Order: sequence, then structure tokens, then C-alpha cells
Amino acid sequence: LSGELRDVNEGATRLHMTNDQKRTLGWLVPNAEPSPELIVPRTQFPEKLYTDIQASNAVKLLVAGQRGMGKTTELKRLNTLLESEKEFLPIFSQFGSQENISESALIAHMAQALYSHPESKVTAAAISPIQKWYEKEEITNTIEEGVDGEAGAGGELLVLRAKGRIKHSNITQAKKTRYVVRNKRDLLDSFNELVEKTRVRTGKNVVFIVDDIDKVQNSESVDGTFVHAAHLIGEISCPCVFTVPLTYGTSSYVRVVLPYQPIYRLPAIALLNIDGTRHDGGFEFMHEVFKRRMPFNPLTSDQIELVFRYSGGVLVDAMRMLGAVCRQAIAQGEKTVGDDAVENAFQQLVDDYNIVFNSDDLWVKLAELCKSADKQSYMIEGSKLELLGRMVLIEYREDRMWFDVHPAARRLYEQNKDVLSSLISK
Repeated sequence: LSGELRDVNEGATRLHMTNDQKRTLGWLVPNAEPSPELIVPRTQFPEKLYTDIQASNAVKLLVAGQRGMGKTTELKRLNTLLESEKEFLPIFSQFGSQENISESALIAHMAQALYSHPESKVTAAAISPIQKWYEKEEITNTIEEGVDGEAGAGGELLVLRAKGRIKHSNITQAKKTRYVVRNKRDLLDSFNELVEKTRVRTGKNVVFIVDDIDKVQNSESVDGTFVHAAHLIGEISCPCVFTVPLTYGTSSYVRVVLPYQPIYRLPAIALLNIDGTRHDGGFEFMHEVFKRRMPFNPLTSDQIELVFRYSGGVLVDAMRMLGAVCRQAIAQGEKTVGDDAVENAFQQLVDDYNIVFNSDDLWVKLAELCKSADKQSYMIEGSKLELLGRMVLIEYREDRMWFDVHPAARRLYEQNKDVLSSLISK
């Protein structure tokens, strides 16, 4: 027994983390809020958005991109850039992974974000008209129950009818609650008045940056908000930046017909060129990102570059794999890790892709893509767009846009190609 206790105590000693190890694990959580010192400027993306905002008092900008490409980080940079100018009051908020969205829900979210901002000087009275737009109104209906008959004693109420007959009626009262029918134009007007009051009180132009709309589960509700109600969104009286689903970036209807500026796209980090050769700039950027996030680094330079390759240039996937490797090293009390730790972390990512392919058609498409050498014609078929949304295809951009299969999806194909060959033959 004493030996077992000694082993437990030794294990507890090994698991005692240093401050560098704690910071590393915390900074490798994909949804962690990046502090300014962790942010590595990637492109002129925020500066381009800033230029559009300066040029128009009510521009509407859409940002599209796959998950884990750094959209939130780049929008945070835009927020910082706007804060540095006395002219603007940026209001950054995250709509979150809600089931649905609507134009009224979006406006209410933005109004609340404005009210909560410490510099907005918005009073409870100023936001009251928007809150009242959502209030419920109670109405009371009287429901009469009873049958014709002779008058009698008891708790029944005698009701005199026009024909002179007496009816026994049991009177009950029921409260029914319903939403008041309100005009969305009234809501928009109230919101624009709130924005104008904020502009007068602060002396600054309000700019909304609403992130995570692309994570709304019901895609039809996103269309209802940004496509069918585009006229309302377009009449918000201040600049707005919204993240939207990747499909909006490929929609000619959204780009040409609706009142939005050209849609900005944020692709993956190009670690390879379209011909498969190494892209040094992509590796340099990834190294700088994770140098800042990993004060504890148990990987060699070759191992960390292998993680980068396995991630396909998707920042969130690189974070997950590096987090798994660092946790293993910390748990084992080691300062270095073997190549098997990297391979195990990658296999976890590969296994996750099993859930993505939930139909025979998707497996067949994966096989076709892995066999294809063409990296620029993937958007011809609708199913290719679905694979892009499922992170099977990754979007890159150099001088022009191109696509490649995510390394984890490609490894999954290699592990199952014998089974897939019989499926395709059918």
C-alpha cells in the first residue's frame, strides 16, 4: 500500500504545471480570447475594411471564410484599429452559435451590445423603445360554459337571454398571452435613433462588428436576415461588419444584387504553393503565431512543421494538435516528445473526419477529389461547396483562389481506399 501511495504522490508531482505550461495550454484553446500580444498581423484585411468604413457612413461589409481561419482575430485587429482613432466608437460583439437569427433579433443584439459598451453613454431610457418592441401584452378572455335549464341555487350565474329564457352558465376566466404585432420598420427607426443619440453624446461614429453569425445553425434563418431582409439591414444608419456563411462568398446573387460591399474572404494559411512546393511565407507566419502562444514547447522544429502541414494551414486545427502534444508531454513530465505524439494528435483529427462523411455520396466525392490533380475547378458542382463547408476542401489564395483536400481528410481516404474502391465500383 505504501508503494502505491508513493506512486500516486510521484504522479501528482509530475502533473504540477509550471506557469509556462499553464499559459501554453490556455493559449492553445481554439476559442480563447487572444490578448493583443498574441495577435500576429497576417494580411491587410483589417486595413481594407477600415478604408471602406472611412469612405461611407453606413457601409455594410460581409466577411466569409471557413472555420478556424482567424476571422475573429482579424476582426479584433479591426476593432483595435478603430479604437485608435477618436472618430469611431467600435462595438464588437459575438452573436454566438444560436439556433436561429432574424433581422429583429440581430438589431436587438446590436442594441444591447451598444447599451453594454462602457463608452456609449446609452441610458436605460434611450434603449427602452427597443425593449418595449418585444414586450408581451396580456389579454383576458371570458369563457362561458353551461346548458339551458331551470334556475337553481348554488354557484351558478343566471344569465338572462334575449328570448326571456334562463340559462345556467358556469363562468370561467382564462388569461392568454400573445406577442403584440409590431412593424419591423418601427424597430429599425428606434434603433437608428439610438445610434444617432450615441453619436451626439459621444461625438463618435458608431461602427458595429458582429462576429460568429456564420455559426448560426439554421441557414435558412441567415438567408431570411441577410438576403430576404437585406433592405432593412441596408438601412441601418451606421457602418456594420458581419461574418456570414462561406456560401455568401460564392453567391453571385448576394454579391451583385444585394446592398453589400464586395464580400471579403479569409482563406487558410498557404503552406504550399498550388504546384505543391513549400510556401516559406506561410510557415514563417505559423511559426510566429505559435512562438507567442507556446512558452512551453516540447517539439523540435521538424515536428512543429509537420503539425503545420497536417493542419492544412487551418489555425484551429494546428492549435488542437499542438495542445494535445503539449498535454501529453506535461502529463508524462517530459520536456520533449517523440514523433509518435505528433502522429497520435493527427490521428485524432483524422478520426474526427469520420463523422463528416455520413453518406456514400460524400465518400465517393472524397475519393474523386483525392485522385484529382486539378486544384482550381472544385467549385463547379454543388457537392463541392458542401465539402468546402465541411472543411474537407480548404480554400487558399495566392494571386488567385485555389483549393486542396484537408490533409486529415486525405489521410482518412488513404486509410479506407480499399473499402472505397468497392463502393465506387458499385
